[in-house]
Amino acid sequence: MTTSTLTSEPLSEWKVIFKSKKQILLLISGVCLLLSTFALNFFTSTWVDSIATNSVGDLFLDVIPVFEINFLFFWAVLIFWLIAVAYHLYKPKQLAFILWGMAAFVILRCFFISLTHIGPPESAIDIPESLSWFNFSSDMFFSGHVGGPFFVALLVRNKLVKRIIIGYSLVMMVIVLMAHGHYSIDLFAAFFIAHSLSVLVKKAEKHFYDI
Repeated sequence: MTTSTLTSEPLSEWKVIFKSKKQILLLISGVCLLLSTFALNFFTSTWVDSIATNSVGDLFLDVIPVFEINFLFFWAVLIFWLIAVAYHLYKPKQLAFILWGMAAFVILRCFFISLTHIGPPESAIDIPESLSWFNFSSDMFFSGHVGGPFFVALLVRNKLVKRIIIGYSLVMMVIVLMAHGHYSIDLFAAFFIAHSLSVLVKKAEKHFYDI
């Protein structure tokens, strides 16, 4: 594949999007909706942090020692999402659909964390002050570290990218357990919740494309 082909492919996809009022509307509204859910997540998580109760025991965390892997727990997540954004800017055909799907994911997670006010594991790693604006201590159920990437993997059509992201989700589950960043139920449940939501979201997928 030549360089010109690699360059023209994303450009052609963007041209298709900009030629359709429907696609432009879906894209702009998806961006606005997802940004709005980030604000919702901030206020919900801040509220849950303020009323969180005591920590509880956990079958896995009670036997797994704590590993100081702050870089992987915090920065690997940020790097993943930056790469995910770059990929969908390069291959924008699914961009609006992914934006709307992730907005639904964040809203659902806000609903769940507003119901459960259990404090973080006693052995959980400390959140650096510089990262406190997007990481919270008591937004436990369910894990966004694991559920978010797995949810995206279920929506992405490219099979290679799908497998890579699923692999990342599994590795992140191990990392979060090692860091004691979540209770084990938060991690295992994330896969089932993300899958169930993806089934519902994909029922509306055809409405995101000009058919």
